[in-house]
Amino acid sequence: MSSLYPLFHKLENRRVTVVGAGSVALRRIRRLLEAGARVTVISPEALEEITELDERGGLDWKRRPYRRGDIEKADLVLTATGDLKLSENVKEEARELGILFNSAEDKGLCDFHVPGLVDAGALKLALSSDGQDPALVAAVSRQLESWLETREGSDAANAEAPPRKNQPAASPGKVYLVGAGPGDPGLLTVKAARLLESADLVCHDRLVSEQVLGLIPESAEKIYVGKEVGCGREIDPVELMISAASEGRSVVRLKGGDPVLFGRGAEEMIALAGAGIDYEIVPGVSALCSVAISAGIPVTHREVASEVVIRSGHAMKDDSTDEGPAKTAARGTTFVYFMAVNRLEQVVEDLRAEGVGEKTPVAIVENGTLPGERIICSELSEIVREAAAADIRPPALILVGEVVRLREQLAAALAARV
Repeated sequence: MSSLYPLFHKLENRRVTVVGAGSVALRRIRRLLEAGARVTVISPEALEEITELDERGGLDWKRRPYRRGDIEKADLVLTATGDLKLSENVKEEARELGILFNSAEDKGLCDFHVPGLVDAGALKLALSSDGQDPALVAAVSRQLESWLETREGSDAANAEAPPRKNQPAASPGKVYLVGAGPGDPGLLTVKAARLLESADLVCHDRLVSEQVLGLIPESAEKIYVGKEVGCGREIDPVELMISAASEGRSVVRLKGGDPVLFGRGAEEMIALAGAGIDYEIVPGVSALCSVAISAGIPVTHREVASEVVIRSGHAMKDDSTDEGPAKTAARGTTFVYFMAVNRLEQVVEDLRAEGVGEKTPVAIVENGTLPGERIICSELSEIVREAAAADIRPPALILVGEVVRLREQLAAALAARV
């Protein structure tokens, strides 16, 4: 049995101190301001929305680290910095002063929990699982919101629209790394469009077009997490995704093109797995072919072009300026071969001629994305023998390069969760 005592706290004109000014703190601050609280934020740096609220007089931002004595006049204190030691220090002072305390870093430090909220005007429903099952709280909240929307809908349009709960929905407590395609909303996949319809939070980058962003419903929170060239990033998208999913929210990380083709999807995928967050990759239409053919240029042609080697314009770590085909593999090239399983021996010989080493990892994916999908991984020196032993048949995709090792890294991250 839970020891929580449910109550609604009147905060109008009451002093609330929030230590931290990142994405998690911002969500807390929005709700506190809606309740009429007088909010003081303590943090050396802050998100743009918090700085704007400070400039407009909506809150008081102290541009410095927390110091003992900062919460003496507060009626309520919350921390959201990701720094557990700092949270423990603030908790100790709050306990001495008899102030109720909440920590986003450790639910065990909390005197109270910030509940899931279903807001229907005068009717407000707060839900809590004592921090044990935030995904369940989010799912119940969504069902209640859907029921209230259906009940209140009186016009013909709402009456004809299917209830949201009957639509394929994003799962609470899960992150979807979604490809937004090259820009034309018509090139967004059906699955991506459905996930946008039911997401709680959409994190998008600079390359997502305004037309695609226009498909996000007003019910979803939308946060820009992109990074302009030469500028620091204000929001850490991985931190934001982990935090939101941990609270039971369904999160769509919307990326231009395809999320794992020069889109940092691999790094984010491994970070989510290591943090124990459920995730799914939703491929998008890559600019590799779509933009080229939009300009009337096919990237392959049976008579003039039978190979595509994809490279990024960004320099890699330890990138070399050495020239010549023998340095190709050292520069981080990924080779992708279509329809080449039946000539695998020749592919291997060609790669050797380009200077690709015998220890270079190779993966072959048979029937990719289908129920009968099979994957074998080996080194260049052994792949022909192992493919024959596994009786790999077309259709299959061959991938050659260091990116194949990321599969092992991901498996290790998942195994560490068990």
